[in-house]
Amino acid sequence: MASNGMIAALLAHFKFFDIFVAFLAATLLFAGHCQRRPRFWLRAALWLVGIRFLCLVFAATYGGSIAIEAIYSGVLICLMLLGLMCCYRESFWNMLFYFGSGFMTWYITDRLFLVMASVCRQNNTLQPLFVEGTISHILMYFGSFLIGYSSIFFTVERRMRRFSGGEIPMQNSLLMFALVCILTPIFYFESQVIANYDLFFYNLLNMGEIVFYLFMLMMQVLTLIAARDRSELLAMQTIWAEEKRQYRLTKENIDAINIKCHDLKHQIRHLRETGQVDPAYLESLEQSVNLYNSAVRTGNETLDVVLTDKRLHCATHNIQFTCIAEGEKMNFMEAMDIFSLFGNMLDNAIEYEAELPPDKRFIHLSVRPASQMLVIHVENHFEGKVQLRDGLPLTTKGDKAGHGYGMRSIRRIVDKYGGNLEISTEDQLFQVDIVLPVPAKAKEGA
Repeated sequence: MASNGMIAALLAHFKFFDIFVAFLAATLLFAGHCQRRPRFWLRAALWLVGIRFLCLVFAATYGGSIAIEAIYSGVLICLMLLGLMCCYRESFWNMLFYFGSGFMTWYITDRLFLVMASVCRQNNTLQPLFVEGTISHILMYFGSFLIGYSSIFFTVERRMRRFSGGEIPMQNSLLMFALVCILTPIFYFESQVIANYDLFFYNLLNMGEIVFYLFMLMMQVLTLIAARDRSELLAMQTIWAEEKRQYRLTKENIDAINIKCHDLKHQIRHLRETGQVDPAYLESLEQSVNLYNSAVRTGNETLDVVLTDKRLHCATHNIQFTCIAEGEKMNFMEAMDIFSLFGNMLDNAIEYEAELPPDKRFIHLSVRPASQMLVIHVENHFEGKVQLRDGLPLTTKGDKAGHGYGMRSIRRIVDKYGGNLEISTEDQLFQVDIVLPVPAKAKEGA
């Protein structure tokens, strides 16, 4: 027969694990839509098994002390955040924001249950049915959490998901989390003290806490709306900057063509007056006509447009551009993704090479299939050092807020197709290597 100590330890284990599961369920209401990492279920299973084992350890060392309970709860909170980051592909500040929303949801529901249980215990008829540990008490516990979580899911969470998708600023996540960490212990100890003296004020305090955290959840929604508006404004600024750059590049091509036309006009006048034309000029003119008249043919229409345009830019800046591309192998990609991927890679290279001496300017591009993969390689001359953050080079421009989106766009497209991106700077070469898996259907279609 199990000893009283073992039973107490088992109940303490369920106490810690119950709180952890309640926290987790509330957080998943808000974070469940995030993109999952590979082998999600294996990660989640190992994480939960580890937490369950840790709860057993906590139960064996738990002596009923409030201080020990607070420490153990803090450890579980940290492990929950770590586990969520391991299972979901989300930034830390976004996940901290979702965790804060989940904690508020749990606290609101827990206070609601305490108020309902307290009211029932004050009734002489209902009091025996809602003593702690009875079936009625347990059903009320689960019922209150089910109702509370469902209500917040269909009201607050739906609005949050509608405005989600942006990067939540660090200061907003930290502020909300700090308020929760500071105010919750104060509210908890106040309610524990008041409960020993007056149940009416105890329930009144709990109701006030419910209203306060509902207000905080509304503030979370407003924070998401502000983050989305900020992202849209930044995106519009980026698009505007890109349009300016495209206008500048187009103007350069038109100016180059106008110069050739102006020279041709003078040669025609000279030919009309003298009946002679400079052979050297005819050769230069023929080269220019061949350059502007011949388009790149790779087997992919979108890639042809991009490479033809970038080759003209390279010619304008006296950059040697070589290309070996089997474009028909990338027909599984969307046209805009191809345009953005190669446009950003080559624009970055052209912009850097244009600042170098003419004899060092070159860009090489290759697109080739390898087994069931598509390998894309771009390299150009590079001098100096580059700082990498999260595998991407930091912009060297003064206006860092308005730049650096090209490389982020490249990574987004590579991640979209389940590929791998590597950037290296060796032997005075800036190299971008991308490996994309080719879907089976795309191979059959090709």
